[in-house]
This record gives sequence, C-alpha cells and structure tokens, in this order.
Amino acid sequence: MKGGEQPSPPFPNPMFLEKYHIENLLFDTPGVVNYNTVNYVEVQPGVMTPLVVNIKSTTKDFKIRRYLAEQLASLVSPDSICVCGIESGANYYAAAVADLLRKPLIFFRKKSKAYGFGHRFVGNLPDTKGGLITIVDDVIGEGKISTANVEELQAAGYRAEVCAIFSYLPQMKEFMSKIRVVHLSDLGGLCQAGFEKGIFSREDVELIRRECVYSSK
Repeated sequence: MKGGEQPSPPFPNPMFLEKYHIENLLFDTPGVVNYNTVNYVEVQPGVMTPLVVNIKSTTKDFKIRRYLAEQLASLVSPDSICVCGIESGANYYAAAVADLLRKPLIFFRKKSKAYGFGHRFVGNLPDTKGGLITIVDDVIGEGKISTANVEELQAAGYRAEVCAIFSYLPQMKEFMSKIRVVHLSDLGGLCQAGFEKGIFSREDVELIRRECVYSSK
C-alpha cells in the first residue's frame, strides 16, 4: 500500500452497487421469490399472502450465500461485539457473518427452553455489559421474534441492532423503531425491481403492497 492510501473495505458497500442488485439476485435464484395470486400461502397462523420470499433457498448455492453474507456483514456496526442468529432460517447467515467479522456467535431460540442452561440463548453472552449485539435474521415478517430477541438482550444489559436480508415491512413501528434495523432488500424494492424486469404488472404491485405488508409491534 502506497503512503497516504486508505485500505479498501473488506466488503463492498451495497450503496455503491447497481440498483436492485440484491432484488435481481433474489429473483434469479430458484425458489426464493414465490408469487401466486390463486393459492395464497399461510406463512403464519392466520396470515395468508400471495408472495413468499424464501431466503433458505439461497443456501444451496455457495456463491450466492457467500455474497449475501458479505453484504450483511457490511451492514454491521463497527462497534458490534457479538453476532446473534435467530434459530432456523438465520443460522447459516449469522454464523457466516460472525466468521467474516471474526466476532463471537450466539443463537436465540424462538421458544424458551425450560431446562438446562441459556433459556432463550444458545452459547455464552459477552462479558461486556452495555455492548452492542447484532441480531442477524433472514426475513423480517411481523418483527415479533426480532422484538423478543431485542427485549431479552436489553434485559440482560446489552444494546441491540438488527441486520436482515429481506423485510416485508416498509418501516418498523413502536418498540423496534427505537433501535437500528437495516436490511439488504425490502418489499418496495422487490416490487419495483419485479416491475422493471417485467415479472410484476402494476396490478401485481398494488396487490402485493396491499396484501403482504405485515403489521409490526
């Protein structure tokens, strides 16, 4: 490195990449973007939607999952002391981000464990109270699990932020609006990219915006 030169960042900043590059990747990866106006899918009890974004389908391709992990890692705050994955869908991406950034890793259970150690957490919480822990999730739907995770971390004396690949929510509300929540893609970007690619019509976009935005607590 020549004198005066600044080291390049370890991961490219999504802001400087082509418009809708994440959305295009999601569309081009089989099984990720699923849209059906006839047979709605029940994604949660009582919640039916014509559009399902299945980030789990990205893990079958090494290059794609590695790229998304790198992009997620670029969103993590520099002062984060630990990565926390939400069990199941986010396990791979949390582990990959923790490895890329060389940070400790823990996991958050969706349901509390009534026996043994940890209760909601798998692994050891950091010793540094007041430190920032980054919650990594694949998809933010209603935001209930992320909210529960943040509440548990705050109760244990830590600060929290959330980094996700995709969010159905146009913005976080109430409790979650008070912390940093960032994502690589959201419903608005997916709709616009789908419209520009000729995948969605204007009617499709209107339907998706109307039917697929969950409420956030």
